[in-house]
Amino acid sequence: MTDTTEAPSTAKRTRRNPAPIILGVAVLLLAVYYVVIAATGALRTTTAVPVSGENARTGTFVTLRMSVQDVDLSNRVMQANVLPIPQGELVGEKAGEIADPLRIEVSSGGVTTSVVTFPGQSVVDATSLALTLDRGDTSYPFDQPFANFQLSVQNDDSGEAVPFEVDMTNSARPWVMQAERSAGQEQDGRTLVPMQIDGHRDALSVVIVSFYLLAILFTTLMAVVTIGSAILRRKLEFANVIWLSATLLSFPALRAAMPGAPPIGTTLDFVFLFPCLALVAIMFVWTGAYLLWRESKVLRGRTIEDDA
Repeated sequence: MTDTTEAPSTAKRTRRNPAPIILGVAVLLLAVYYVVIAATGALRTTTAVPVSGENARTGTFVTLRMSVQDVDLSNRVMQANVLPIPQGELVGEKAGEIADPLRIEVSSGGVTTSVVTFPGQSVVDATSLALTLDRGDTSYPFDQPFANFQLSVQNDDSGEAVPFEVDMTNSARPWVMQAERSAGQEQDGRTLVPMQIDGHRDALSVVIVSFYLLAILFTTLMAVVTIGSAILRRKLEFANVIWLSATLLSFPALRAAMPGAPPIGTTLDFVFLFPCLALVAIMFVWTGAYLLWRESKVLRGRTIEDDA
């Protein structure tokens, strides 16, 4: 007798391979990342700060080479070094020597913060000074601190004003700075030149902080969805408490890892960090108390049921 049973079909079902799409998205994200780095100048080799206004001088003058070393928004102070470089007839016989005695005054915050004198025929060295910032770190990461100060350069013997130009550099990352020089003003026999330095964080730092904030927000939303689903399905487990406790401890560490993160208390903390911490803490306390009460039922009972 012949068996007429047909063999089962072995045809394979095909579906679209998502790997090329995933690879393309990854390449696109990397391209956008490198474009952001190139546009923001994060890999720049120059630290020159442009100085607008009538800054260039010719003939006999002094070049004040100012280098910004640090921007402390918490204490509202900008640290900088100033090195006077003589030009023209002020150049001494030796390298780096100044021919005439100089007196350099820096006024910041309405008071004279630094007075430096250089004797004639001496080799000058860089001098550290502190400039008062007019804005703090409450707007992190969109801080825009600026410093207003006045410079005065005089001949220490005759008291005559000495022309000068400002050559500024910035070594404080991740700040992008620009300076503006205004017209000089006569005051008490001195020529005071107002200067203003404006700064802001580079775009790359702002993007990185934004990713940190998204991580905090998405983690909080995931915690709400996970715990809510577990409660509705009555599948709340001890693993949920562990995950909530780890999340609660990770948020402050993530906040401290942000580039240039200031102390707690900025606008970012009140808008993002504190509400997320409060939500996770409430879920952690409620879930922990619920599981503690449920699992302690054996300890609270006077009898124990055993299997037959």
